[in-house]
Amino acid sequence: MAEDPDARLVELEAKAQFYQAEYEYLCRKMPNAMFVVDPEQDCIVEANDAACRLLGYSRDHLLSSVTISDIHPHELEELQEFAAEIVRQGSAASDRLSCLSAAGRTIPVTIHGSVFEDPQGRQLLRTIVVDMGRRQAVEQALDDEVRSTYHYDEITGGSPALRQVLEQVQRVAPTDSTVLILGETGTGKELICRAIHHDSLRRAQPLVKLNCAAIPSGLIESELFGHEKGAFTGAIQQKRGRFELAHEGTIFLDEIGDIPLETQPKLLRLLQEREFERVGGTTTIDTDVRVIAATHRDLEQMVADGSFRQDLFYRLNVFPVTLPPLRARREDIPILARYFAHRMSQRQGRRPLEFTSDAVERLLGYHWPGNIRELENIIERAVILCDGDTIDSNHVYLGEAAAPAGLAGEVRPLQQVEHDAIVAALHASRGKVSGPGGAAQLLGLKPSTLESRMKKLGIERLGASS
Repeated sequence: MAEDPDARLVELEAKAQFYQAEYEYLCRKMPNAMFVVDPEQDCIVEANDAACRLLGYSRDHLLSSVTISDIHPHELEELQEFAAEIVRQGSAASDRLSCLSAAGRTIPVTIHGSVFEDPQGRQLLRTIVVDMGRRQAVEQALDDEVRSTYHYDEITGGSPALRQVLEQVQRVAPTDSTVLILGETGTGKELICRAIHHDSLRRAQPLVKLNCAAIPSGLIESELFGHEKGAFTGAIQQKRGRFELAHEGTIFLDEIGDIPLETQPKLLRLLQEREFERVGGTTTIDTDVRVIAATHRDLEQMVADGSFRQDLFYRLNVFPVTLPPLRARREDIPILARYFAHRMSQRQGRRPLEFTSDAVERLLGYHWPGNIRELENIIERAVILCDGDTIDSNHVYLGEAAAPAGLAGEVRPLQQVEHDAIVAALHASRGKVSGPGGAAQLLGLKPSTLESRMKKLGIERLGASS
């Protein structure tokens, strides 16, 4: 029996209507803004839900009352050039444009456009618009999450000494050079290592850590290079060492000054040849790893004493970074104290705590032999002892044997310390005085109080002393 052509036509029309409805639904619901525009008439022919949300208009108002020029009032020439490029090439993309929302907000966007003709023969442009401001905010949030995971944000402060260290970090991080971090106990050597790894080309690969002082001398080689089954009593199975685990990433050798003298030649060979064998093994293993080492010891003196190999020291000392003790960056103490207090208050579900001026002066007057680690512990104790919203000097327990801050030659006038603390806070906040993350919040002061102190001390808003 022959097929009824009219029935077939009805079926095809029904399918066409179905697919057209599905296409329109998908376009309306897609997450990125989509516009169909007529550049000749300066009008918007169609827009999806995301486009309405992006600009803050209802769909009816957008299609009936808003022109292309309304959305791009300051970029008409660039827009005309972009439209001509789309028509000429069939499709094009631009990341140099922005849109103006109904609320007057300028939104940086990336636009992908293509040209087509409608049934009436009009040449129209179909554009996909990506809100780069929102995308950048999401990327920043993800980056902040990663930085928080690695405690990168704990590198807090704005003192000249700290800024110099961070400038060195920014210079060396993108390279593959070996870094030797020097500094007293508690100055934040591991944080600097994490910052270097995080800003390096190896950031997506592992950061493997080994504290050389925490491993018995008889096991340090096994920890570094791994061992084969039966290599020694207790080696019941093969084990990969830290260098294998860190392949294509970064290895952090903390307290490198404590590595046994008999292990140093093997480490030197690895640094020179980029190869090693597991303990008890004969197979040579190639390694691609960046080495960051740290110590609180005087390695040059150890070389002179014969307890550290000179050639190994030279291999490690490619790019030394020396961290200042906390007593050398006193202007950062109020900022660090408030940072630790805020973080610990959050952990306990409490409101952020502030500091009295007496408490700050007490912190500034201490010599901090344990550096940042000691400050963190003292602030944690103060938060626990504080029942209200303000930490005073009675909560700041520095111990009965607390010595004054250095010798008389190291003591600075309180006004100078206050000046330096404000300048450091302004640098840390990038010149922002009030609001979240502003210098006033970092110092635990009211913005009006900080403005008054800045005026009295002759400090300009961007941190430059007049």
